[in-house]
Amino acid sequence: MTCCIRCTACVLAAGALLFATSGAANATHRLIGFDFTTAADANPSPQNWNRVSAPDGTIFNAIDETGATTNVNFNYGGGATGGFVYLSTATLAPNATPQYDYSLSGMTGYGFRTNGEFFINITGLKANDPYEFWFVAYRGSTNIDNLIRVSNGDVIDAFNVSQQITSTANDGRFIVNSTIADNTMHWNDLSMITNASSTGEITFNWSPQSQTPVIGAIAIRWVPAPGSVALLAMGGLVAMRRRR
Repeated sequence: MTCCIRCTACVLAAGALLFATSGAANATHRLIGFDFTTAADANPSPQNWNRVSAPDGTIFNAIDETGATTNVNFNYGGGATGGFVYLSTATLAPNATPQYDYSLSGMTGYGFRTNGEFFINITGLKANDPYEFWFVAYRGSTNIDNLIRVSNGDVIDAFNVSQQITSTANDGRFIVNSTIADNTMHWNDLSMITNASSTGEITFNWSPQSQTPVIGAIAIRWVPAPGSVALLAMGGLVAMRRRR
């Protein structure tokens, strides 16, 4: 009986590993990050994050945090009036970075549009599936007042997220989604969730409020359906039994 339990546990672990390494690349449950900064910024972006250093454009087949290529495409810009008018860097507060599996302190760049809107459209996702997302507002020593409209399923601008901080409080702070972050917090606890559309897309739209809209980084991560790991593990168990 003990041997059977141990074998089953091993198969469940193997199934979890299979889940982590198999399937279409656009179904990755690993983080896919995008870091806005200047082309000349010598400060490295977080581990395997895609660097965004042009005023607008598309990143095709973005890599995930392990360096693996995905089917995810990242399109950004400012609509008819063009993309970012400015990309720059700022000094990060010593205790501003939330905890994660690796350092996120490389997110020291940002982009903004004066009195204009900008958008991010992420495609190549699993249709209708939930995704965690994080968007980071960052621009040291200034007021930040962002309003971001987020799609949900096939509904564009389904809900809003606000990001606000005064210049007095902003000593080089990250606002992760709606939270002013620090190093006592964990990145995973700051995520929000929305659903990809029936065509596998999520769209974020920034609007000017009392201040110029600004972005420092954005990341997404697929949320596997409950039971997916167990199903894969069961498949492994069946395969093992057939070999006996």
